[in-house]
Amino acid sequence: MVVPVTLLAPVGAPAVARSHGAAIGAAAWCREGLCVVGGVEAGRIHADDAVLRWDGVLLLRNVTVRSTEGGAGVGARVAPTADVSLSEMPSIPFVRSVEVENLVVEGLPLPPLSGEVLPERNLYGEGASVVGDEVELEFDSPWGHAQLSVAPGEGPGVRKLSGRCSCTVHHDALGGTLTDLAVSAEGTLTDKEFEGKVVVEGVPVQVHATLRSLDDATGRFRIEPTSLAQVYGIFADVVPELKRAEVRGTISATGRFTLNPLSLHVEPVVEGFAVEGLVGDEYRGGTFTWMGHDAGGDQVPVRGGDGTEGWVPLAAMGEYLPMAVIAAEDSAFERHAGYDMEGMLAAAADNTKAGAVVRGGSTLTQQLAKNLFLTGDRTYARKLSELLFAVEMERELGKRRILELYLNVVEWGPAIHGGQAAAETYFLKAPRGLLPEEAAFLASILRNPRGGWWREYRGGRVNGRRLSAILDNMVGLSPTLRREALEHDVRFVPPASE
Repeated sequence: MVVPVTLLAPVGAPAVARSHGAAIGAAAWCREGLCVVGGVEAGRIHADDAVLRWDGVLLLRNVTVRSTEGGAGVGARVAPTADVSLSEMPSIPFVRSVEVENLVVEGLPLPPLSGEVLPERNLYGEGASVVGDEVELEFDSPWGHAQLSVAPGEGPGVRKLSGRCSCTVHHDALGGTLTDLAVSAEGTLTDKEFEGKVVVEGVPVQVHATLRSLDDATGRFRIEPTSLAQVYGIFADVVPELKRAEVRGTISATGRFTLNPLSLHVEPVVEGFAVEGLVGDEYRGGTFTWMGHDAGGDQVPVRGGDGTEGWVPLAAMGEYLPMAVIAAEDSAFERHAGYDMEGMLAAAADNTKAGAVVRGGSTLTQQLAKNLFLTGDRTYARKLSELLFAVEMERELGKRRILELYLNVVEWGPAIHGGQAAAETYFLKAPRGLLPEEAAFLASILRNPRGGWWREYRGGRVNGRRLSAILDNMVGLSPTLRREALEHDVRFVPPASE
């Protein structure tokens, strides 16, 4: 092996040697071969240190390929000139190849890579290859194993990107983990601005994003009219009802997103939404079991339905209790198709600010779906399931049956389910005998029935502002009755002594 004299500068030599266009720090023989210390420079390529092994392999550590466009832009794109060629460093004749540990390409938001540089200006190895101006990368991203291709685009600093990933997404607010999502992307990257299309499980999304790293980006997106069943399919891992539900309709949307921290703002347009296969015939008329709560808050099965003890038909609920519940929980109940998109979007905005699901934006129908079929978990997965049930119930059951089910199933305090039990417990009356202010009180504690039981009923601290708001919103209540109700105190049956 013939070694150029310029590489044999002893450690501590005052000058930097230069060989074949590469500026090399001091070098000395070491156990592995020729060790170069003090850094290596070749055009825009810099390595912190290097070892030329006896087998002709030059090992470079902590290699940076710098951009030539003011610190941003081309990154891995190398023009066929000597000052930026990846073949510059391994041009020494006896160097068979160059291995790279920790390769960083400036201008591209990529993780550190390792590979092998050949004299033909090719970089390859486990996880990476550079062939001329085209880059093929394979690596473990924060979302899963990914592949990315980078090639020159039209114009300075423009690169064409394409990639794919079998991705895994987990977020506490999601309520589960989405695994093996087929995600692909194709577009252009100018500096750190990406413009192109991302396809998630067959759903195409037009995206403009600013990439700070693989898991740190912000941007906006647009979804053209797409099958709702296809969009729901993305969440099949966390929405088990999709195995037996037939979903119809389309959705289009625009929105904004960030990846770190993960947040999403969507403005959707839904058309023809319909669901079949989830709601059994027993809910149209018959008996059924749902999971209520005992006095201690633990879930227990509760039997209900037409003819069961304590079940009250809607016609026997009286005038004021249904009126007050609608005023308190869902003033648009008679007009919506089971969901209120505006309310859901407002809730989503609040959840984004809080970093968790703190508000549901549920209609009365969605609340019934939660009580009959689902748990109380505050997750997006549960909201997606809830929506499926609500849409089907609206079509299959109708408004009057939904209201009747709700008034008989909803919780009004510890182990107090339904309007009959609530009216008896708080006022020693049947539902149809409730006064407007009594009905308004029962409606006022639906958002926190156990809190209402302890704080307002047993503690004697009725929320007068909430009560007044409900009475004001009770459509059909005459001004005279409203004025009288506002003037009256709510008088409870004394709590049982313990």
